[in-house]
Amino acid sequence: MMRYKFYVFLFLLSTLLFKAQILDEYPKKQDFYEGGLAGFYKEAHDYLVKSNAKECDKNQIYQPRIIVTKEKVIKLIQDSDPENISKNKCAYDLSMEIIKNLEKWKPAEVKGMQFGAITEFIIYPPDLMADYKSGYDGQSFIKYAKYPTGFKEFQREFNANFRTLFRDYQIQGVINLEFYINQKGQISNIRIYPPVDNKAFNVDVMRTMRRLDKTWMPAIYSNIPIKQRIAFPVQFTTSFTEHRTGDEN
Repeated sequence: MMRYKFYVFLFLLSTLLFKAQILDEYPKKQDFYEGGLAGFYKEAHDYLVKSNAKECDKNQIYQPRIIVTKEKVIKLIQDSDPENISKNKCAYDLSMEIIKNLEKWKPAEVKGMQFGAITEFIIYPPDLMADYKSGYDGQSFIKYAKYPTGFKEFQREFNANFRTLFRDYQIQGVINLEFYINQKGQISNIRIYPPVDNKAFNVDVMRTMRRLDKTWMPAIYSNIPIKQRIAFPVQFTTSFTEHRTGDEN
C-alpha cells in the first residue's frame, strides 16, 4: 500500500490556518484516525512490534501535534520546545516513526466537505509496547491541568481582566483564545484566532494574560507532567463562554 506523504516544516500557524482553511481542532465526535483513538493506538502498537522498536525509558513521553490535510497528508507542527524533544528523544523518535508509517488518517468533515484539521495525542512507549492492552486509549489516562483556585475562578479572573480591554479596542464578534499549560504549570504559547489585525491589541492580550499567570497544577500522565492545550471562544461583549478540552475544575 502507498504510504501517505509526511512533512516536517516550520510556519506561522495563524497565517497558514487562515489561508488553507485548516480547522484548529476536529469537530466533536470526529476522529483523526479510522477506528478512533483505540484503533490508532492498536495500529501504532502493531507497527512498533512488527518493526522491533526498542523500548524507551519509562519517564519518556511525547505529544506530537500534527495537521491531517484533506488529502490525508500529515504535516508535523514543529515543537517550539527543543529541550523537551532532547529530554524525550526516544519517545519523540517513535512518534515520528508512527506518524510516517500509519496510513488510516481521516480529515475533518463539515457539511459534507473535507477539511484539514489539527490534532495531537500522547505517545507513552511503555503503554504501546510491553504494557499494551487491547482498547487502550491514551487520553483516558490523563489527569488534566488545574487552576490553583479552580477553573471557574479562572473564568472570573479572565472576565475581570479582559472586559475593559475588549471595550477599549471596540472589537466585535467572537475570537478564540488558545494557550498551553506546560510541564511546569506555566501558561505558554498564547494564540488568538482568527488573527486580529491590531498589533497594540495583540500586545495587550499577551500582557493581560500574564496577569493571570499563576502556576497551575500541570496535566499528568503516568505520574509524568505533560503539557495541555486549553482553548475557548470569547464573545467581545461582557459575556464569556468556554470550550473545555479536559476535566478542569
